[in-house]
Amino acid sequence: MQNISSKNSLNKGTNVKIFCSSTQCQIASEELINLRQQVTDLKETITSLENIIQLKDVQLQNMQRDNNRLSAELKKQQRYIRNLKQQLDDDRFFYQREKDFFNSEIQRQKTRLNVSKLSQQRKELEVVRECLEDENKSLREELNEKVETTYNLCIKFLRMKYAKDSLRQKFNQLLKEHLQVMTDMMEKLDEAREELNIIVSEKFQNPLPLSKAKFLQVVQRNARLVHENATLKVQIQHLTLNIERLKSCMQKPKSINVDAKIIAKLAAQSKKRYSKESTKWLPFHFCENGINKTSSVTKSSNSENPVDNSEDAKLVSKIRSDNLKKYANTTIREIETEETKELRMGRARSAPEIRLTEMQPSSSAIIWAESSTNT
Repeated sequence: MQNISSKNSLNKGTNVKIFCSSTQCQIASEELINLRQQVTDLKETITSLENIIQLKDVQLQNMQRDNNRLSAELKKQQRYIRNLKQQLDDDRFFYQREKDFFNSEIQRQKTRLNVSKLSQQRKELEVVRECLEDENKSLREELNEKVETTYNLCIKFLRMKYAKDSLRQKFNQLLKEHLQVMTDMMEKLDEAREELNIIVSEKFQNPLPLSKAKFLQVVQRNARLVHENATLKVQIQHLTLNIERLKSCMQKPKSINVDAKIIAKLAAQSKKRYSKESTKWLPFHFCENGINKTSSVTKSSNSENPVDNSEDAKLVSKIRSDNLKKYANTTIREIETEETKELRMGRARSAPEIRLTEMQPSSSAIIWAESSTNT
């Protein structure tokens, strides 16, 4: 039992010693860690201080360089200022000497030419006055000539304008008469066609034999071809007349001195008028195209049954007469409104005009020929 108790006491003593040694080791290790941390902090501070010292050395070197450069520039500026001062002194001395010389010369000239100066000035002024009077006379003569030429040109322009307005009125009257004659002729043609269709329907109510029907088709085709040839000849004659007129206009050019701005304005106006006039003739073409379509339909129906075509012909003639009446009424109204507008604009205008002359009567004649071919 004593041995066991002694062993227990020994174990307790050893445990106490081991615990004390372990606590001391922990304290020593903490101190070592703290010391190492302090050493690392000191190293960092040393490196930062070294970097700061290097930066300050670089700044000092830059400052020295700047100081050297500034000192060199200061020396240059001082040298330049010295040279400028010397140059200014030299110039001052030179100009002072020149001034003294000119003053002495002026005094000498004044004393010498004191008497004859006024007479010379008077003579010079008289010569200048005579020259100015001659120039004024020449300018007045030129101005009078220009005034006369402008007056003559204005009179000619007004006469041309009056003649143009009168010709336009006559042309509009003739166009109205032409349209009226066209409508009357178409009405008469429609009446004659209706009478002919009535006669044909009365005469040929009974169906014809095949030989006579074919012969009738050949006769109709020959008549249509002869009519087309005649209308084509009329068109060729109109085209040749137009070409001859254009050649005569090209052979006699008129030189007119007008500004570029005025030419551009007048060209724009003429283009607008030409577009308006071309739009006037469009309905007539559309009417003729519709009539051509109806006539082609009737011709195809006639080729199928060459005798019984009176009702189709009546319909075509009615459509054509209605379209022509509508077109004639619209064109007459447009011409009347255009006459009033052009008279007002002609009174308000004062500048000369240059217009592109278009051959409108020839185009109307060509349209009349085409309408006759289609009929």
